[in-house]
Amino acid sequence: MGLIIRSDHRRGTSIVLTILFGMILVSCKPAWAVETPRPTGNSEKPWIMVSLNPDGFSRGTRNVQSVIDRFSGDRRCIPLHFREVTLEVIETLTPEFIVLSPQGTPWCRYTGETGIALQNFLWLLPTIAEDLNIPILGICGGHQALALAFGGKVGPIRAGTLDCMPYNKERQTGVIELTQINPDPIFVGLESKLNMVESHFDEVKTLPPGFVLLASDKLSPYQIIRHRSKPVYGIQGHPEQFLSSRPDGGILIRNFLRIAEIHNETARNKVKSSSESLAYLR
Repeated sequence: MGLIIRSDHRRGTSIVLTILFGMILVSCKPAWAVETPRPTGNSEKPWIMVSLNPDGFSRGTRNVQSVIDRFSGDRRCIPLHFREVTLEVIETLTPEFIVLSPQGTPWCRYTGETGIALQNFLWLLPTIAEDLNIPILGICGGHQALALAFGGKVGPIRAGTLDCMPYNKERQTGVIELTQINPDPIFVGLESKLNMVESHFDEVKTLPPGFVLLASDKLSPYQIIRHRSKPVYGIQGHPEQFLSSRPDGGILIRNFLRIAEIHNETARNKVKSSSESLAYLR
């Protein structure tokens, strides 16, 4: 038996998550992109690490958190499972940015209450990004979750979006050379070709409406994507797995943190300027 659950985006774009036999299927530059990123510093606001694993927090999630803690100057991190994320929680915490974790579980195994909880979380992401104006970085499974949330499609490599287990041999793994397709501040300090550690069976099949393709490769084309007007990025690979001899992933993470800082400072200045104008009128 198949069950299709729909939710309308407020602009009319439908996000469709399909549970089929237990399966969930779920260049203009924005203003924040024109400034030169500067080093990050400590902030009173925390950042949020969202685990997309069905059963808590994996070692991969903790590894991402450790790297970002180090790069962000030990800014306070609040780890949350996707079941715990609500608009009220996000509005209360007002995080500097949100990171969506890698996950190694096929999307088709998110069934029952877990599947419903994932669906509800994905429906929140456009509001968090576009209305609450919070930067987001999705890594591996987090990259795919962003695509699903904004209307893209995800499925196994060289298979259809309705296909599920068992996976075929087309897993992308190892160090993969990516090609930049469009310029972006996240590539500051990188060449047109960059190396990325990859380990995934699923991939983004179609680019979500309103997103830009930034980097690609032949087997899995949608490797790095970005929201057209918000600092919301998806990276299919594992940028947290880098070496001094292969630093590209670490540079991507550092650049995202700088982009998020600039975006937040610009947003705060606009609010302050607006408040001062209202005070003058009073």
